[in-house]
Amino acid sequence: MRRILLLFLLIPVLTGCGRPTPTPTPISLPPTQPPATPTIAPSPTPIPPTPTDTPRPRPTLTPTPSPTPEPSPTPLPPTPTPVPVVITPIGRLPEHIGQEVTVEGKVISTASFSKGFKFTLDDGTGQVVLLMWLNVYDDCWDARKMNLGARVRATGTVQTYENELQIVPEWGRQVKALQAAAPSAPARQIASITAADEGQRVMIDGTVARIEKSESNIRLFVNDGSGEILVLLWPNIYERVPNRERLDAPGTPVQIVGVVQIYKGIVEVVPTLPDDVMVR
Repeated sequence: MRRILLLFLLIPVLTGCGRPTPTPTPISLPPTQPPATPTIAPSPTPIPPTPTDTPRPRPTLTPTPSPTPEPSPTPLPPTPTPVPVVITPIGRLPEHIGQEVTVEGKVISTASFSKGFKFTLDDGTGQVVLLMWLNVYDDCWDARKMNLGARVRATGTVQTYENELQIVPEWGRQVKALQAAAPSAPARQIASITAADEGQRVMIDGTVARIEKSESNIRLFVNDGSGEILVLLWPNIYERVPNRERLDAPGTPVQIVGVVQIYKGIVEVVPTLPDDVMVR
């Protein structure tokens, strides 16, 4: 069986081997061309750069400083409306005992005591004593302007002392000279002053002859060439005389205004205020 099968398989092969082999038809191929040489484009001739102007340096600009803003002005506080001063006529003061009032008047007389000074004011309706204790006088800016003839405004408490009507300020700023005093005493030669002038207000010019000090008073002797006279200074006055240290030197020129008084037969001139003694 195996032989038969092999035979059948070999038959076709053997049959084919006896046929002529057909000649294959040649295939026409296009002629082979040599590879094309690539054309290289010529390099472009470089164009020289066009000369340009050398750039100029730009000027350095200084920056303009920004203006410093000015600070806004501080608003001022509103001006207070002045309170009108109510002036009480001196003639109405008895109605205001114990009350604080303001008066105005002209100084018609002055006096001193150990603890202060007195100025009598007159406004045409009446008179009142302006009493200034030493601390009030020293605190008053206008004290040097207050003397006979000055016009004064004073605020204080209305009081009475030994039937004398007084107005007593508590502070120096409560007293103001609206018009300064003007000299009113007549100039006199020392030799012309006698006991007949007692109570008169006089003015003398001379130089210090000598000075005598004690706890109770200062005795200043003044000579003007015509004579010599005693000037009695109470401590409250002497301590407030401008340049009083110069009174210790004989020959110092002085001008004295005071009231003529007689004490134990001796004629004296007694100043009533510190400014009645002027050291030249």
